[in-house]
Amino acid sequence: MLLLIDIGNTSTTIGFCDNSSIKTILKLKTIKDRGTEECSYVLDGFILRHKIKKPEGAIICSVVPQATTAFKNAVKRNFGVEPVMVSSEIKTGLKFMIRNMEGLGADRIADAVAALRLYKGPLLVIDFGTATTFSYISSKGQFRGGAIMPGIRLSADTLADRTAKLPRVDLKKPVRALGKDTAANILSGIIFGHAGAVEKIISEIKRETSVDLKVIVTGGYADLIAPHIKMDYMNPFLTLEGLRFIYELNA
Repeated sequence: MLLLIDIGNTSTTIGFCDNSSIKTILKLKTIKDRGTEECSYVLDGFILRHKIKKPEGAIICSVVPQATTAFKNAVKRNFGVEPVMVSSEIKTGLKFMIRNMEGLGADRIADAVAALRLYKGPLLVIDFGTATTFSYISSKGQFRGGAIMPGIRLSADTLADRTAKLPRVDLKKPVRALGKDTAANILSGIIFGHAGAVEKIISEIKRETSVDLKVIVTGGYADLIAPHIKMDYMNPFLTLEGLRFIYELNA
């Protein structure tokens, strides 16, 4: 049994893998000051509730340094294993053709590893999370760069926070582009506007690379944008799949 932990800016996803199959998944809000004791309680409760065997290994990818230590310590305390920590410095099967590799998010590394293994390159991985990230991986496994833009939840929250009368809206699929009230107007602008920006970035990357890229979509908000863009595959568990593959390379 393998424990997979993906700590994102908004949510933390915990999965368990048995016989190369990710079966049980828990999502919880990322809390930066969550302590080791609370993380231990979360992991123990999840295992007991689902009657999961004690994991023999663990791997963590995190873009929230403040939350990383608590989960790392909880894994060691609960299961007596040292988790593999994802970074560009461990074995990934990728060749990083970028500057400032230490600034590359561990989640983007995991996404790239899984996409390359499952779908082959060249490809463009789009992860719709707190930020929407684009990662280009060549057919030779070269991570050659990408783009980052504010995610749809961040955009919607900023609109509400920085204006006097615009409300905070629940993100859902817009009924139509022409909204009939303020909330519908915001939904239309956020969802269709984001999709249009994504399509533009895809077309520019394809123009610059001069290759026919496979577009792979993942992330917590992918289901809201995917119907409005051209893509090849959507895999909601891409990051966890990448963690599984990276663990196999480093265990």
